[in-house]
Amino acid sequence: MPLNTSGISADAERSNVYGVRRRYGKRGSVGAKAWHANKLTGVYPDGIELQGGSLVAVGGYVTTFGVVSAGIGIWFLRSIFFDLGQHEFWDYFTVVGMFCMAFAIAFVGLYFEFFGPSEAPIYFDRARRKVYYVYRSRYRRWVLFGPSRIQARVVDWDLVDCERQVTTGGSTVSIRQHEHLVFLMRRSPSDPTSGGFYVISDLEFPDALWEYIRRYMEEGAPPLAAGEAPPKARSGKPIDMFKALLERRHGYWAEWKDKPGSMVLQHLLLPFVLVWIVVNRLVVWTAQTVVWPPEVKAALGAPITEADLAGDTRHTLRAAAPGEAAAFKPPKRKRP
Repeated sequence: MPLNTSGISADAERSNVYGVRRRYGKRGSVGAKAWHANKLTGVYPDGIELQGGSLVAVGGYVTTFGVVSAGIGIWFLRSIFFDLGQHEFWDYFTVVGMFCMAFAIAFVGLYFEFFGPSEAPIYFDRARRKVYYVYRSRYRRWVLFGPSRIQARVVDWDLVDCERQVTTGGSTVSIRQHEHLVFLMRRSPSDPTSGGFYVISDLEFPDALWEYIRRYMEEGAPPLAAGEAPPKARSGKPIDMFKALLERRHGYWAEWKDKPGSMVLQHLLLPFVLVWIVVNRLVVWTAQTVVWPPEVKAALGAPITEADLAGDTRHTLRAAAPGEAAAFKPPKRKRP
């Protein structure tokens, strides 16, 4: 089932919505654990960035898998139809079915990977009590394909509602539930209709991530734990895969000597990798650049560094620790 992000964002209206497990409040704690779940990609003087970085730098895996599978299917179809009358009906049925499945996978890749936003982070600005996020319309220019409307939006923190939603996936032999944090943006203080949304998907500790955000925005908690280093700045610029492949020639024979098994596997996968590189270039070329308003960039400023943390005597950026700074430990993994 898809995530439910439409309708009225009010507790009474959302209480019976399928998939919604919990609605969070900004005042009360939801647990002792507060952790960014490795989603923290930037720390600023008065803001934090979650899920930053390029979405297209290494994109195109799904489309590549579908294209390669469809190519293999076409080859088998060609060989079978050249030998008409020499195969059973189920041979034709199986190959055609596999080809249709491969085509469907390629179409799903085209839908989700092409014409997407170049980046889609969400920023929480506690000094101005604002949230900055990337919104993508569900409507495409050519029905199910092509560009859609992508905007960098600004909303008041007080108009943001957060809930934990669950989707179910799997196969005929196993079922798995995926938990997500869904942020619903109210249109105005007097209009609780959802005018936008943002999703942080596939979380193992959704309550801990919400508690991390809530404490940062409501209680002034430092974004970094004691001993935790600031995340490395991510430029959001795509990687030139052709250039990266050509640079592999440096140290080529040394790598054969050190990792012969890995090199054999890489050469066997080279045809697939070459197709993926071409698909990735198309993903990068069709990506829609997200343009942030100047006021957002001015409000965030530059990402903090270790030098900034050294002068943070009030520990507003990194939590204090008695004596030596302790290593940061995430919550323990839940047992099934």
